[in-house]
Amino acid sequence: MCRLADVGTRSNVLARTLPGLPALPPGVAGPGFLQDGVEVWVRPVQSADRYLLAEFVRGVPADVLEAHRLSALGPPVAGEGAVARSPPEERLGLVALGERAGEVRVVGVGEYVRSAERSPLAEVRFLVTEPYRGRGVASLLLARLSRAAAAFGIERFLARMRGGEPEMLEVFRATGLPFAEERIEEEVDVVVPVEPWEHRTASERRPARARRRSPRRIPA
Repeated sequence: MCRLADVGTRSNVLARTLPGLPALPPGVAGPGFLQDGVEVWVRPVQSADRYLLAEFVRGVPADVLEAHRLSALGPPVAGEGAVARSPPEERLGLVALGERAGEVRVVGVGEYVRSAERSPLAEVRFLVTEPYRGRGVASLLLARLSRAAAAFGIERFLARMRGGEPEMLEVFRATGLPFAEERIEEEVDVVVPVEPWEHRTASERRPARARRRSPRRIPA
């Protein structure tokens, strides 16, 4: 049985005790808290996570997996994967680990994939398991991905969402950053600037959300 406390007790120890982790800026890997105060751990995806990821996707409809297009949920489930091997300046996958029934489980996965070498734009994607949706997992992953991406020269995140996905739009609104939104039939493209920002609980985010600017269309 693997307990959350066994994963690491300090963020500076976490990066050293887990083999194969890429070199990341401070504050990317380590503990974080959800809106309800529950603690989770965030760290890069590793090929050794294939069993945890297989458990994570069990029961997720195939169309949902296809819509989110997460590389971290592809090859790593069966073996070595692209995210685990790719340099973080081009592609980075993060898992959020939570403790349920005394065991560590993946409760959320997020990643960015740079559109081209040295491009300032990267596509960002998330998937959160049902019991943890609406509790701030995606916001926490976005904050950590933003911290890493900013260090590697990525300036903007692009998120493509089918059917609007109002919960994901709320994740971007909660950052307090201006974002551009374009709707094409059933798909919504959102572009948000990459700026290191601190993930906060719902009550702490209210002032930032009150100051946010209205969405604008993505320029052609």
